Amino acid sequence: MRAILSIILLLVLKVGLAQVPDANLLVNIHAATLAEINAIANPLEGSLVYNSDDKFLYQHTGSSWQKLTPEGNETKIVANGNVAISGTGTSGDPYTVSSIKPTFTTNPDGSFTFSNGIDPDVNFNPTVPGNTPIVSNSDSGIGNCTQFGLNETRDLIIQGAYFDGASTVLIPGQTINNVTINSTSQITANITTGGTYGNFDISVTNNAGVGTQSGGFILQASPVLNTYAYSIAEMTLTGSMTYDGNSLSKTATAGWNAQGYSTKHAISPASGGYLDWTGNQSNQYLMVGLSSNPDASSSYTNLDYAIYMVSNSRIQIRENGASLGYVDSYAAGDQFRINVDCLGNVTYLRNGNVIFNSSKKATNNLYFDTSHHTVGATISNISITY
Repeated sequence: MRAILSIILLLVLKVGLAQVPDANLLVNIHAATLAEINAIANPLEGSLVYNSDDKFLYQHTGSSWQKLTPEGNETKIVANGNVAISGTGTSGDPYTVSSIKPTFTTNPDGSFTFSNGIDPDVNFNPTVPGNTPIVSNSDSGIGNCTQFGLNETRDLIIQGAYFDGASTVLIPGQTINNVTINSTSQITANITTGGTYGNFDISVTNNAGVGTQSGGFILQASPVLNTYAYSIAEMTLTGSMTYDGNSLSKTATAGWNAQGYSTKHAISPASGGYLDWTGNQSNQYLMVGLSSNPDASSSYTNLDYAIYMVSNSRIQIRENGASLGYVDSYAAGDQFRINVDCLGNVTYLRNGNVIFNSSKKATNNLYFDTSHHTVGATISNISITY
């Protein structure tokens, strides 16, 4: 019997717990407005009350009423250093914490700078910053067409590597007025030369050390150029040609099949020089110029650099037979020159005026050469200077 009563009691309890509780059975927390809550005298620590104004539970801490259901924006996050904070801390606009990206920069002088955008920059100077400069060349000395003179102020171009903003230039016996670093491989130094000829070292110094080109600055007297007129014995003729020591003419058989040339005198591209002549007519076909191997052929294609005096009184420039176009007109008696400077640059002139600058530098010794087409085509007053 006792066992049966126990089973019945358990079933009753199970059914009772499974049912929805009656509202009167729920725990009831006193409700009050915020003003009424703050007016409660001497509330006990741990006391609970429902705020009917903001609809949240409050608990007394012994000193004040504390909201038990925070909204999410009570947390305080303070940015410091290079940290940035955005957002309000709500689900729709959560807090976002980000840092300002720092930079680490390599400076031209070989040092380094660390910056975070907030704190003062930090500079690092290695024991051996950067690279030691290298001086490889300059535009002073042999091969320079405009030699530096004594007691002269001009710019000096220095070539090399590892030139930076800390680079300085020293040339014994010369005064360095100022220095411009054009790039890591070129410096322009404005200098005033001394009063003594000689070869002087060029030294460039930066924080890493010193680079020197021994004897890189050459201060010497400008070379003396000599002019030579071709004698009959120095002129070689192929085809129907005559030369009397002054005038060179074609006598028969039209076509690019006759020439006058000489291997006696040569213009070196390292020292420079020029070829001069006078055109006797303006209605013939002939080419006059310079060739590195004039005895190879009488064809105009064998002329490295040539002025083509066309029968229509116009001038074409031809280089190894290729036409570079009409550049000027001419008349009988005009003076022509092909100039080669000591850097190998080739320039064409008529009556002292430049009519064309070649883009092809001379690299070999050059000799007087012609290619005549028209019978009677004549030039005179031929001379070479080097």
